[in-house]
Amino acid sequence: MDFMIQYLFHDLLLLENQLPWFVLESLHRLIGKNQVPLTMLVLNFFSRLSSMSRYCKGYFKHTHDEEILHILDLLRSAIVVPFQKFESTEYDNALPHATALLEAGIEFRRSSVDGIMNIDFKDGVLTIPQLAIEEMTEPLFRNLIAFEQCHHGRENKVTSYALILDNLIASSKDVVFLCDKQIIHNWLSAEDVSQLFGKLHCDTFTVGFCYGGLCAEVNNYYQATWNKWLAGLKRDYLSNPWKITSLVVAFILLLVLTLLQTTYTIQQYYHPHQ
Repeated sequence: MDFMIQYLFHDLLLLENQLPWFVLESLHRLIGKNQVPLTMLVLNFFSRLSSMSRYCKGYFKHTHDEEILHILDLLRSAIVVPFQKFESTEYDNALPHATALLEAGIEFRRSSVDGIMNIDFKDGVLTIPQLAIEEMTEPLFRNLIAFEQCHHGRENKVTSYALILDNLIASSKDVVFLCDKQIIHNWLSAEDVSQLFGKLHCDTFTVGFCYGGLCAEVNNYYQATWNKWLAGLKRDYLSNPWKITSLVVAFILLLVLTLLQTTYTIQQYYHPHQ
């Protein structure tokens, strides 16, 4: 079949298709001795996906305490284990979209740390690891979120991440901006990506939101009037050398005119008939 590998990826991701891990290991042992461990076999297979390659290859860099339940759980573990700042709060503090944050003076940078979930905010800079988006991204995240919603032993980490991305991406304009910042590596259209994360968490119930503290810090910075004023000054007058030059010339001209006016006023006061 054409594109058979894509169908295999899709079917192995479906939550309803998952077999218990101990069953898969039992079948794997029947193949013979000295074979590749099952975890490595599965991760090597899914590393062919551009959106999964980095997480699958980095799986063995970290300690994994939880027992693997099935293939989908293994993939979820590869994504969430590098996440360092888990905090369980209520989801009640949404973020403005990316271009609105930019207009308020918040800078976006691509993060180099492991794990797509390690989003950080410090001194007005929001650092976000790069996310690769392709055709299999939606089914991957959709099934991971469905798994978190159904299994009480797995926190809503992927669900929280989808909520954050949905906050930041309100339109194709936000997608284009995040692509320019290399925070999103996109193989789809900007319009498709702008709708992706809104559809993913529809009808979900988030218990234990991971980014409550981050959202509070970003919103406090965003709502500060001084930050918006300073961002407007940089955008309108300091964005390129010509604008800076014009501003400096205008300022010097204003000083000269003010000085001339003051001199003339003083001269008229002391020498009214001259």
